[in-house]
Amino acid sequence: TNDATQFWIYPISASTGEDYYDAAITTDEWVSYDIPLSYFTDLGLSMADIYQFKFVGDGESTVFFDNFYFWKEGSGETLSLPMTFESSELDYSWGEFGGSVVTVVDNPSTSGINSSATAGKVVKYSWGETWGGNYISLDDVIDFSTNTTFQMKVYSPRADVPIIFKVENNDDSDISYEMTSYTTVANEWETITFDFSGISTSNEYQKLVLFMDYGTIGDGSTDYTYYFDDIELVAGSGDSSDTGVALPLDFESTDVSYSWTDFDGGVVTVMDNPYATGNNTSATVAQMVKYSNKTWGGSYISLDDAIDFSAGTTFQMQVYSPRSGADVLLKVENSGDSSIYYEVTSTTTTSGEWETLTFDYSGIDTSNSYHNIVLIFDNGTMGDGSSDYTFYFDNIELTN
Repeated sequence: TNDATQFWIYPISASTGEDYYDAAITTDEWVSYDIPLSYFTDLGLSMADIYQFKFVGDGESTVFFDNFYFWKEGSGETLSLPMTFESSELDYSWGEFGGSVVTVVDNPSTSGINSSATAGKVVKYSWGETWGGNYISLDDVIDFSTNTTFQMKVYSPRADVPIIFKVENNDDSDISYEMTSYTTVANEWETITFDFSGISTSNEYQKLVLFMDYGTIGDGSTDYTYYFDDIELVAGSGDSSDTGVALPLDFESTDVSYSWTDFDGGVVTVMDNPYATGNNTSATVAQMVKYSNKTWGGSYISLDDAIDFSAGTTFQMQVYSPRSGADVLLKVENSGDSSIYYEVTSTTTTSGEWETLTFDYSGIDTSNSYHNIVLIFDNGTMGDGSSDYTFYFDNIELTN
């Protein structure tokens, strides 16, 4: 502008005509002006039917203007932890992939441990994938310096549903860490915990990723509808009756959810010991059945804490095999990065009776952390789901 001293802005309304706001101009430089609409409403002008804004100079000077826009003063709230879905100002929009859809809805069951008004709702659809999930980016980097355990309230249609909770770097999804936990009840709120003590705090993580009922394809019904709420980062493992999945794995506890995640035709169930004889008379064992899918079909379980190899570097596992000469692969993985792993194969030497297999882990890199135990029975062969491809295992432990 050149020697101008004033300008006027007229919002023109069909109902009340014109009124104006005037402002002094600073010459020969760009200046931003905030013009409150309350100025016009205080004068009785209705904002509902404004159809034109008129800019008027002083009749003597040239005025340049740019970037005319409306904005609203924010609430000062940020999308951060804990996430409760209760704010009317925040945008709780989750991205979706693989047929999993999140909406924020009224809490379907304001009872028990969750009486809040709103919650997140996840529905898995039949047009999706087994790995369907959802994500949301926080406004700030997650601070793991003090607390390393995530808690989340979950309302599930059934127990033993695997939930993967993952954090990622906004700019590089390869920088990530994830843990798996399982629901323990159906049709009531419970608190699920995810131990992130093994995470690398030298990286930055802003994104939360959820995989509800990982490994299954939904059908859009209530059987594949889940609710979640109150995501927060806490110091400990939280209030839970579950004593945690840890070594040794003997499948005898009634307070532990021994939930295995199956892949490529390997299916694990925990059951009564069908052959309580010889060197294994325990009440409960796990069964692995190989079906006609892949030669590497197997299953894995996530421990609550990283495996401590300072106590020993040899795994022992009791196995009941339908035949001798079957290769059994035992693998450990980092739960956040499956490329960090170590595996050893042992071979059955008998059939129709329990034996103890050993797996020498003396060569493992103990500077890494490992939470997942992966088992592949009869590795290299295709199963058919029959008794010839049914194996039992028990008492997985780490010894000297």
